[in-house]
Amino acid sequence: MDVIVKKSEIEGEITPPPSKSYTHRAFIAASLSPLAEVSNPLISEDTIATLNFCRFIGAGVLRDRSGFTFEGVGSIESEGYINLANSGTTLRLAIGILSLSKSGRYSVLDGDSSLRTRPNYQLVEVLRVLGADIYGNKDFRAPVWVKGVAKGGKVEIKAKSSQFISSLLYSLPLAKNNSVLKVLATKSKPYIDITLHILRESGIEIESIDNNFYISGGQDFRLRKFTIPSDFSSTSYLIAAGLIAGDITIKNVFDSVQGDKVIIDVVNKMGGKVRWYKDDGELKVKKSSLEGIEFDASDTPDIVPTIAALAAVAEGKTRIFNAEHLRIKEIDRIEGIYRNLKSLGIEAKATEDGLEITGGAIKRGEVQSFGDHRMALAFSLLGLAGEVIVNDAEVVSVSFPGYFEFLKSMGADIDFVTEG
Repeated sequence: MDVIVKKSEIEGEITPPPSKSYTHRAFIAASLSPLAEVSNPLISEDTIATLNFCRFIGAGVLRDRSGFTFEGVGSIESEGYINLANSGTTLRLAIGILSLSKSGRYSVLDGDSSLRTRPNYQLVEVLRVLGADIYGNKDFRAPVWVKGVAKGGKVEIKAKSSQFISSLLYSLPLAKNNSVLKVLATKSKPYIDITLHILRESGIEIESIDNNFYISGGQDFRLRKFTIPSDFSSTSYLIAAGLIAGDITIKNVFDSVQGDKVIIDVVNKMGGKVRWYKDDGELKVKKSSLEGIEFDASDTPDIVPTIAALAAVAEGKTRIFNAEHLRIKEIDRIEGIYRNLKSLGIEAKATEDGLEITGGAIKRGEVQSFGDHRMALAFSLLGLAGEVIVNDAEVVSVSFPGYFEFLKSMGADIDFVTEG
């Protein structure tokens, strides 16, 4: 499906979807706990992949009006094949959990063509040192064959993805022996904070000193109830829509440990009219004249496409740096952003670790999602300033189901084009 977004003004109130990152982690913690409730979860293609994994390891999952009730498993005994679609978070967490399996047989973790491009060797190397039996191709891209049993120990990792750290933080408390995990380097540290938040809620004790994690083995997950907060990366698109074309109120946006909340500081630095009433959970956003900035993407890569879209309509140059980890996402996002900006007549340069973007008028044009939800979400916004056709736009359902309907409800001029 292609979507045509035309120049328009928007106004009204809107509530963003729940956090995808929190939903993944809460689902898995619940599936490892005796009995747990997860309320207000995000239901999207990625989180459905995590639900399928929870069932794969033997958890009972019952949906109700507010979310899901889980009857978890006390021991991992999994084997067989599972396809995790496009969800990198699910894949990485699953590799760690299945490294504890006592079935004596392999579990095969697979995914779509995009997931099969994402390397996992740094995570696998650590789990193999700890005793897990894992094999696959050179970089351990999906499909990956995993069986136990990782027993804990002292290890170190230099992780290109924070998901590798989160995977170890989920699995090591369940291992037989105590562990010390030394993180030599990683990116996207706020996602580790989300992991630690859910683990604390689950009764898991992890001591963190500098870049070392001290983890007692033989622990049990005991999550009982958890309500998923709104997603700040999804909220970033709504903020950008308001800055480009409207006067909107975004509701249910309460403070949390999500790193992507830095989007509010970023757009204020650009000159955006955004006010956050934290006690009420409301963001008020008005159409604004923006200016280029410099942005360090080390910890918050998921909002880079949003910032790039805003940079395209800002006065002057925006430089995004320390974003090299974007090259191993669903696609090479640095290249994807560069190509889409050029197709709309925006002056841009792709660097090894980011982008340089000089704002200007949006030329009517066509952009590609490249099968990546964040490309479709971010570049559709530029249609509000001109006219943009987004190819294969249905991919937004990975993280933000109903996104275009949300924009349309606030007055955005949007047409849907389906084949046939």
